[in-house]
Amino acid sequence: MRRSGVCFVALAALSISATMASAQTKSGVDKLYILNCGEGVAGDISRWSPGVDVGKSMDFVDNCYLIHHAQGWLLWDTGVTDATAAMPQGQAPADPRMTHWRRPKTLASQLDAVG
Repeated sequence: MRRSGVCFVALAALSISATMASAQTKSGVDKLYILNCGEGVAGDISRWSPGVDVGKSMDFVDNCYLIHHAQGWLLWDTGVTDATAAMPQGQAPADPRMTHWRRPKTLASQLDAVG
């Protein structure tokens, strides 16, 4: 009885694995580009967890994703505005506890680069 139960579980796992692999090959996605859509430094991360890590800063990265699918293109997020790339000091917040954003490359230039 125990052996047949183990075999049943193994066959079920194999079946689920094959179904998932089949679903992945039929997703229609053939290209994924990860684009740099901004970099920032939060001045005080305690605003997300009051009383914890007061005054501690943290780096952030804002990625955008360009996906080519069998049905067309999808751009997931556009990040920080392209105008920020022209600001030598970045986009400084009025409140130093908030995030100071920079953009090393515009989204438009990155889209041009991938064609």
